[in-house]
Amino acid sequence: MLSGTDCSFVASSGGVGRGTEEEQQPPPNLVIIVDGQLVDGPVEGVQFESGSLSGETGPNGEFQFEDGEEVRFFIGDIALGRSVPAKPLMSPVDLVPGGDLNNPEVINIARLLQSLDSIRDDERITIPRSVRSLANLRNPEIGSILELLDLSDSNAFANSGSQLVASLTGNYTFTTNLVDADTARQHMRTSLWKFGLIER
Repeated sequence: MLSGTDCSFVASSGGVGRGTEEEQQPPPNLVIIVDGQLVDGPVEGVQFESGSLSGETGPNGEFQFEDGEEVRFFIGDIALGRSVPAKPLMSPVDLVPGGDLNNPEVINIARLLQSLDSIRDDERITIPRSVRSLANLRNPEIGSILELLDLSDSNAFANSGSQLVASLTGNYTFTTNLVDADTARQHMRTSLWKFGLIER
């Protein structure tokens, strides 16, 4: 890993200005930081890592990634899909290689995110700090459930996912259950359409 003394960081919105070929060549060890957004909402409160960057997605699902690097998203010790090539606009579909709206793992990621939403009746998904803290393999109540959690297996996920959602949302002001697959798919389809990622 490069230290701060031997690399440079440059923020970028994704565009590159014109110039001579020599001017366009980045200096050695230059790290270009690009703004991204995670959506099935937008999704707030999900942790991310990309290269040397890490943090939590903001109110509009915003995150940052190193240009050309992969990114991974997670909630505590729950991995949301895989480490995948980062791009400015990402959804659960992008977190599973070859994923689409009918992929079981994609749907189960969406089911989990939507089920853990702590603020109802708005257009974003909000994952609170309490959920991130509880979703820990060392947590006696949650750890055994996480060990059985398999987002790629819909039958297994129906059981462990229901237990997990019930355990993680115990301090919510309302009762929540695991969102069913059809509801999650339709929510995701509507969200992706709003962000221009799919046609109606």
